[in-house]
Amino acid sequence: MPYVLSTAFIKPGKKQRLQDWYTELEHRKDEAFQTLDNEGVRQEVAFILPTEHGDLLAVFIEVDDMDSANEAFFSSPFEIDHQHRQVMDECTEGGSEGRVYADLMYAFQNPKTPAPS
Repeated sequence: MPYVLSTAFIKPGKKQRLQDWYTELEHRKDEAFQTLDNEGVRQEVAFILPTEHGDLLAVFIEVDDMDSANEAFFSSPFEIDHQHRQVMDECTEGGSEGRVYADLMYAFQNPKTPAPS
C-alpha cells in the first residue's frame, strides 16, 4: 500500500496543543526525518479538518508497509517519537493507537507533471 490516510478526532480543547506540536516538528526537521527513515515513510503531511463532529486530524502518509512503519514507531529509539506519541495520546480520541485508516480508492499521478520538490 503506497498511500495511507490516517485519521483521528481531536479532543475538545486540544487543537492548539496539536498545532503547537506540529510547529515544533517544523523546527526539529532533522530529528523528524530520522524517524521517517526509521519507519520507511517517504512523505507525511498533516491536516486539520473542521467537521460538524469536531476537528479531525488527517495525516497523509506515503509508505510501502504501514504495519512495519507502525512497528518501528511504537518501538522507536528516538525521543521525538516518544514525545509524538504522548502528544497524540493527549490530543486525539483513541490516542496514538486509535487511528482510523481510510480505504484507498485510487491513486493517480499525472505522468506529464513532475512532482514538486
